[in-house]
Amino acid sequence: MIGHKSCWMLWLALGVCTASYEVRAAGVISQTTAARYGLTRAWYAQVGSERATGPITHLHQDHGMLLVQTEQGTLSGLNAETGRILWSTQVGPRNHSSTEPAVNDTYVAVINGSVLFVLDRNNGQLLWQRQIFGSPGAGPALTETHVFTPMIGGLVEAYDIEKGAKQKPWNYKSVGRILIPPIATPQAVCWTTEKGYLYVANPKAEGIRYRLETRNAIQAQPAYWTPNLYACSTDGCVYSVDEHSGKINWKFPVGDAIYESPVAIEGRIFVVSELGNMFCLDAKAATLLWQAPKIAQFIATSPTRVYAADQVGRLLILDARSGVRLASMPLDGISTKLINRQSDRIYLANTAGVVQCFREEGLKSPVVYTPPKPVVVEVKEAPKGEKKAKPAAESPDDTSMDEPAAEDATDADNPEAMENEKPDAPADDAEADPFK
Repeated sequence: MIGHKSCWMLWLALGVCTASYEVRAAGVISQTTAARYGLTRAWYAQVGSERATGPITHLHQDHGMLLVQTEQGTLSGLNAETGRILWSTQVGPRNHSSTEPAVNDTYVAVINGSVLFVLDRNNGQLLWQRQIFGSPGAGPALTETHVFTPMIGGLVEAYDIEKGAKQKPWNYKSVGRILIPPIATPQAVCWTTEKGYLYVANPKAEGIRYRLETRNAIQAQPAYWTPNLYACSTDGCVYSVDEHSGKINWKFPVGDAIYESPVAIEGRIFVVSELGNMFCLDAKAATLLWQAPKIAQFIATSPTRVYAADQVGRLLILDARSGVRLASMPLDGISTKLINRQSDRIYLANTAGVVQCFREEGLKSPVVYTPPKPVVVEVKEAPKGEKKAKPAAESPDDTSMDEPAAEDATDADNPEAMENEKPDAPADDAEADPFK
């Protein structure tokens, strides 16, 4: 016969086991588990739910704000350091798919279905919306003055944010489909196509500066660290490109195709290849610092550690200097992992709508990574005979544009010929261009 004390202890044990199971099932990592790996959970927040808003599809961080987007179009802005929900809003119909959001210091942009929405970053209030001319191939990009929306067919529309919905967009025609969101830097906006082209345009929609071609498709968003862009191709190479001139600084072959976006942080480039190898490169010397196997995704880095996800979903902890594996932490129930290029914080989300932030126990204040301000370089006017982009006609069927500076103006009226045309080499010495 069990006494009252024994019975109470039995029920307590059962309760603890049940609670532990519920935490694991919900995908919330306990403080006890995190502490085993030198981590602490800084915060967690419930952002929607799988039934009401659909699972979380995107996490996007920008200078202290974490944007959380769900499958049914709910977009929330959180304080990235405290987890406090600043605002939450429904963007477009729930039954239309939404692209990954873009954000700058003032605005947030997202495409729902075929409608572009521009919101106030501070409170999530809708500022304006308008129909775009085509089917979006990826999420938009925001510069200080314009929002660039890529279409799956290769067209890029640029809208002046201050002019609102009633305006004619500036159109640019790319060679190949656009399936990856463009990136915005302080002095440029760039995008890639599946045919292996990298385009770099003026951030104020004043024309394309240059375009480059690789041997194979570019399936990953480029990275940026002053003053270079870093692009990866399925030809298995990493390319360092001068943002202003388009000159190739170096290329580094990794041996197999690259589909993950590179990450550039303070002189180091992190690249994950198709076969699951992570390469840490010296950005200046183009040399291999270390290589780690069985990696699926870069997550974050601190001064002493690199965090990544392995091919079975665990959090891997690597030594930042050598790449040696220190530990692996299970991530049961975690569905979304943010690639953090801006700080050391680890952001995770599960299908139940719970977002969690982890940090190293000794790093109470975030380690922030911000590219240095670029040196202002005066961009020369296009040579005679070359044109800038023109505003599009109001008709959705009119996708005409003037060719970028590298194109022959006589081909501007023949999009089919342009699609089949090989671009001019952007480097000063064509023989030294490693893309060829």
